[in-house]
Amino acid sequence: MEAMVRLGELAGRIGCTLEGDGGVEIRGVRGLEDAGPEELTFVTEERYLAGLQDSRAAAVILATGLSSPGRPALRTPNVYLALARALTIFHPAPHMRPGVHPTAVAVGARIDPQASIGPLCVLQTGVEVGSGTVLEAQVFVGTDARIGRDCRICSQVTLREGTWVGDRVTIHSGAVVGADGFGFARDGARYVKIPQLGRVVIEDDVEVGANVTIDRATLGETRIGRGTKLDNLVQVGHNVQIGQDTVIVAQVGVSGSTRIGSRVTLAGQVGVVDHVNVGDDVVVGAQAGVTKDIPTGSIVLGSPAVPHREFKRQLATIARLPELAKIIRALEARLKDLENRQAH
Repeated sequence: MEAMVRLGELAGRIGCTLEGDGGVEIRGVRGLEDAGPEELTFVTEERYLAGLQDSRAAAVILATGLSSPGRPALRTPNVYLALARALTIFHPAPHMRPGVHPTAVAVGARIDPQASIGPLCVLQTGVEVGSGTVLEAQVFVGTDARIGRDCRICSQVTLREGTWVGDRVTIHSGAVVGADGFGFARDGARYVKIPQLGRVVIEDDVEVGANVTIDRATLGETRIGRGTKLDNLVQVGHNVQIGQDTVIVAQVGVSGSTRIGSRVTLAGQVGVVDHVNVGDDVVVGAQAGVTKDIPTGSIVLGSPAVPHREFKRQLATIARLPELAKIIRALEARLKDLENRQAH
C-alpha cells in the first residue's frame, strides 16, 4: 500500500481531470460516511451530494456534470472505473514470493521460476505454470493442464486434467473447472454414463467466481471467451461456448452445448436450456428462463423469456386481473338478465 499520493498525481494515474488543490495528500479510499481527512471518496449521482457535505473526505471522485462539491475533486465520466484504478493503487494484490512451497507436490510439472506455488498444492505430471502466476494453498491441477502468465488461482480450486487457462485469469476459491459434463444414455430403465473426453479452455483476462463449476466437453471444448466474468455459483455445462466480455451473474445455470455471444449479460438466477444460441449484446433479466434462440441485441425477461416490452405488458395485464374479473362478472349478469327477459 502506498503511503501517500498527491491528488494531482493521482488524477493522472487514474485518468481524471483535477479540480482544486492538487497538493492534497491522499492515504486511501473509503465510502462517504467512513472517509477521513486524508482519504478519497466517490459520488456517482446528484442524490448523494448531500452526504458529501457531511463527509470528512479530503477529496472526491465525481461524475461529470454533477455540481461542484466545495472541495477538491477528480472529474470523470466513469466513476467506477476511476475508483477501481484508485483502489488498485492503494490496495495492490498481496505479493507472494516466487517458488514452490516445500509441502506442495509438483513432480513432473513445468513451473516458471517466477511463479508461486503455495502450501499443499498438488500439480500432476505435464502441468505447465507461467511466469508471475500464483497458486494459493491447496490448489489441485490435473495432468496436462496449462496455466498462463500472471494468473491468480485462489485456495482450494480444482483444475481437472487437460484444462487450459490463459493469461491474467483469476479463479476464486472453491471453483471446479473440468469436472465431467452431465452426459448419460438411457438403456431401458437404467442410465449409462457417456465418457467426457473433452476439455475446458479459459481465455485471457477471465474472472471466475467462488464455487463456480465449468464442465469439460464430451468431445472438443467448453470455452470461456476473453474478458468474460462469471459471478459466484454459476454452472456452465459441457460444450458450452461463451463469447468475449460477457457477464454472467450469480446462480445462473447454462445447459450443455449452448452458445452465448459476446457482451451478453445474464442476470442473477437465469436458466438457459441446452442447444440454444444467445446472440451478441443480449440482456437477459433476473430469473428469466431461456428456452429458445435469442437474436442479437435483444432484451428479454420472464420464464419463458420474451422481449422485455411484451413481458411488461403481460405484467400490467396480470395486475388488472381482479378488475377484469369484476367486469366479466358484471357482463355475465347483464347477459343473463337479457336472456331471462327474452325468455318471458
